[in-house]
Amino acid sequence: MCGICGLLGPDSTEAAIKRMLGLMAHRGPDHQGLWSGEGAALGHTRLSIVDTSPKGHQPMLSEDGKTVLAANGEIYNSPQIRQRLERQGHRFISRSDNEVLLHSYEQSGGAFLPELNAMFAMAIWDSANRRLLLARDRLGIKPLYFCHKGEHLAFASEIKALLSLDWAPKAISPRGLSEYLGFENTFGSRTLHQGIEMLRPGEYLVFENGGLKRAQFWQPGVEEVASLSFDQAVEAYREEVEGAVKRHMMSDVEVASYLSSGFDSSTVATLATGFNPEPLATYCGAFDAGGWYDESKGAGAVAQKIGSRHTTVSITASDFTRVFDDLIFALDEPRMGPGSFSQYIVAKEAARRGKVILTGHGGDELFGGYPVFKFIRLWQEMGTSPRAGLRHMSGIRPSEFPHLAFFYMQQKKAGGRGVFLPRLFSRGDLKKALRPEWASLLAGLDPVQELRELTAGENDLYRLLTRTYLQAYLPGLFVVEDKISMAHSLESRTPLCDNQLVELGLKIPLSLKLDQGELKAIPKTAMKARLPELLYRLPKRGFPTPIGLWFRRDCRAFVEKRLLGKDSRLNRLFRSDYLRSFWKRYQMPGRERLGPLDVLPTHRVWMLLCLEGWLRAAEERLGVELNLG
Repeated sequence: MCGICGLLGPDSTEAAIKRMLGLMAHRGPDHQGLWSGEGAALGHTRLSIVDTSPKGHQPMLSEDGKTVLAANGEIYNSPQIRQRLERQGHRFISRSDNEVLLHSYEQSGGAFLPELNAMFAMAIWDSANRRLLLARDRLGIKPLYFCHKGEHLAFASEIKALLSLDWAPKAISPRGLSEYLGFENTFGSRTLHQGIEMLRPGEYLVFENGGLKRAQFWQPGVEEVASLSFDQAVEAYREEVEGAVKRHMMSDVEVASYLSSGFDSSTVATLATGFNPEPLATYCGAFDAGGWYDESKGAGAVAQKIGSRHTTVSITASDFTRVFDDLIFALDEPRMGPGSFSQYIVAKEAARRGKVILTGHGGDELFGGYPVFKFIRLWQEMGTSPRAGLRHMSGIRPSEFPHLAFFYMQQKKAGGRGVFLPRLFSRGDLKKALRPEWASLLAGLDPVQELRELTAGENDLYRLLTRTYLQAYLPGLFVVEDKISMAHSLESRTPLCDNQLVELGLKIPLSLKLDQGELKAIPKTAMKARLPELLYRLPKRGFPTPIGLWFRRDCRAFVEKRLLGKDSRLNRLFRSDYLRSFWKRYQMPGRERLGPLDVLPTHRVWMLLCLEGWLRAAEERLGVELNLG
């Protein structure tokens, strides 16, 4: 795992690359490399994991010196690709998995991208043809940003590196802000920075003769196999998940695993134990608030069963105020929910003892782990046979009925093509909340537009949901996971997003994923004999964070100063009277006991706090004042 950057154009100097690398040193403390040629320069900061010798350093050059590679990631099927390339006459100088990218390009240009079972962000400079190839893995596990102005093009693993360039744009994107305030995320290639884009998952970019060409080398397609039985699906899952975890153990350094009380991290940790010569190191976070926020009991049961070297990391309210600014700076821009804070704390502890950690990301989205999958099944049945649909109502838990009501209203309004992500600030909210110039600007923007374009042509509700998760929701989670882990020089791997497992998930019909009305029925059945019985009784949690309690107690003064203080950066965007009124309502006695009804207001506080922290970090740490462009 590493950080990469590069420049094309008349000002592609080594000094500029060194500044960019300096801002990403945390991504690779083991080595920094730089290559420069006529009108081009590439940089690489390395976290050595596979072939830790100097032979694996980058930027890496071809034998004739005409092709240069800077890559970030792991190529899990590199042994198979390497064998084929060697038969074709290619000579390798290292055991680095990334070297197969260089030789693959020499062999076939960019045609090799679809065959990679990998997480990656790569840059290849072809000096003979004056051509730059940028590419990002299928699901967007590794980020890659770029900006383009006239003769200049720059790219980097992190936005902060691009902001160090004099010519790079330094303004807030109205469309990015609209999406973030609506959905706590940005979609497609959008960021919160005007003029700075991100490669989409499964996308490549070619810069040649001053022009940009962008195209997808992969997009998710749901191809359900109707003839598949439940038992066949379980056996196929068992085989593929074991293979995926085995591939993700590829490393010359120790591999650890996150472990909560959830099925996905428990599955990954359990299977990883079988491929690890020593007891696996596992890590779990536990909040001092206890109760619903404490997953240590389930995690401990799994750790005991697999014999792991388990560490429970205590997380407190004082940790929040202590690391918040560092967290926001690491993220580059606000994105997703407050789970990033707890991930940040646990990642820091894991990085004290190792370089690689496995996560359980992707299992819910691919194998039916959310209640919305049950709602879709119900919607489908009600459309063909109301009586059959009523049978599925028995699988809806009482706590899920408010979410079912929201889903039903959303689909009725949208004609069965509703967006599945909850809207956090509506257009009406923003009209009251934003300063006039921003309210006017955002009033004409549709935050759902990019989502609709990403899923264009899908009329089936299940297919629409799957593409929304794989092309919009998961990429947001992956960006956060990358920034948080790499802030501590820790590589995070996602075995459940292995190509072969993803392809299996796209083939299994929804009816099998919800066999007997059970969420994630296939993984649960496949792992029944290997996981503690306790896990099957515990409710799904998703690593909840007690910020609703903290924002009203221990962290209240900190948050209040950031939202309402004289130096609050929110004053550039929001009306001060709205912020005061909103904060007053949020602090009304008893609000924290409203349960699900308090989730939306608490997320709004989190979003406002992150926006303020983002603007503050740009000023104080980068010397950049972000405003309306």
